[in-house]
Amino acid sequence: MKLLIGASNIKPNLDYPVVAIGNFDGVHLGHQTILAKAISRAKANNGNAVLLTFEPHPRRYFFPEKTFKLLNTFQVKTRIIENYGVDVTYTTEFNRSFAELSPEDFAKEFLHKKIGAKEVVVGSNFKFGKDRAGTVDDLVHFGKTLGFSVITPDPVVVEDRVVSSSEIRKLLNEGNVKLAAKMLGRYYTLEGKVIHGDDIGSSLGFPTANIRLPNELIPKNGIYAARADFLKTDGYGTKEGVVYIGTKPTFDKKVLSLELHLFDFEKDLYDKRVRVTLIDWIRGDELFENEADLIKEIKKDIEKTREILKNAGETPN
Repeated sequence: MKLLIGASNIKPNLDYPVVAIGNFDGVHLGHQTILAKAISRAKANNGNAVLLTFEPHPRRYFFPEKTFKLLNTFQVKTRIIENYGVDVTYTTEFNRSFAELSPEDFAKEFLHKKIGAKEVVVGSNFKFGKDRAGTVDDLVHFGKTLGFSVITPDPVVVEDRVVSSSEIRKLLNEGNVKLAAKMLGRYYTLEGKVIHGDDIGSSLGFPTANIRLPNELIPKNGIYAARADFLKTDGYGTKEGVVYIGTKPTFDKKVLSLELHLFDFEKDLYDKRVRVTLIDWIRGDELFENEADLIKEIKKDIEKTREILKNAGETPN
């Protein structure tokens, strides 16, 4: 996949561009349906499947004072998208001049002049242009004048819920990583570097890798069954374990931490970069009266986690 960043790098020199548009945060099943349609239409016309996305996310641009966590960093998002077979990804800056474009100017300047779109694939609730004033019907109207058609795949529904990035954020904030994974089409992951912690886990007999909090959405505080892969590290393979997200109320800590206890694995992990895959929720973060009660509960967590992971596939079902 060719990745071009910046509006100035968008050139109308592609054969039969079929353009999928959106933020694609999470690259969930709904996004995957849009990508698949763009790819299939491009192949049918010996053309190019093009993704047009934006950086930063519009909500971060319009509301910088608010904390808005994405499901993926930009780097992880583009890495996932590349796996689906997109030919070219254009990432344009979401800045004042872009935000001020009218719906018609967006269609004319970006889709027609800059890309030369022949077909455009968007979600059924797609909005575009200044104040999100443009609708799919508007895009269809502009396309008739500018020479492109518009395709809107049906929304994807999982367990009676329409799949969307906002719905997945809601589920993760509830700790429901299992249903979130079904909507993503893969388990939710967090990536970060192993750093020095307070060694409380080791003192309890369950050493943990303390992971620097990533700049993306962190699910609800609690205990999760997990798998871990150490990036750029040969020989470790995929390991299983328990993830703790919380503030350690039993020890009167106030700072949020992300810690990973791996089963049957003892190696120096400091400064290693790890991808943590959350498989299922075990329980919430709790305050225990003493360390003995906490240790007893951790043992139960580990037993339950081993059973969950024994029956969990490589992909959610």
